[in-house]
Amino acid sequence: MHFVDKNRIKDEVETKLGRVVSITWNPFGRGWFFERGERHYDVSYIDRSGATISTSCKTSYYTGVYWAEGPPGADPRPRLMSRYLCAKCGYSLNVEWRACPNCGNATEFA
Repeated sequence: MHFVDKNRIKDEVETKLGRVVSITWNPFGRGWFFERGERHYDVSYIDRSGATISTSCKTSYYTGVYWAEGPPGADPRPRLMSRYLCAKCGYSLNVEWRACPNCGNATEFA
């Protein structure tokens, strides 16, 4: 069953989250005591922003994949703060600024 479980987890990660680094069976995973027929795995993957994520999940033939920390977001947060350019001079602006510090042009964010 481990081969089927690993393929199910790999498909889940690659369709929604990123690229799998490793999947290892954890017989004493979180919540293992009262559950029957479900197997626990530690999963490491690289998300779409390039960050390495380590988490755990459980799976069985009938239930699918459940993540221990809840479902990971499909769209990871951007690693860099979003920047905008001034329409008049091209200076790099923060969203909070009401005017360009280089030329004084009012921004559309205000």
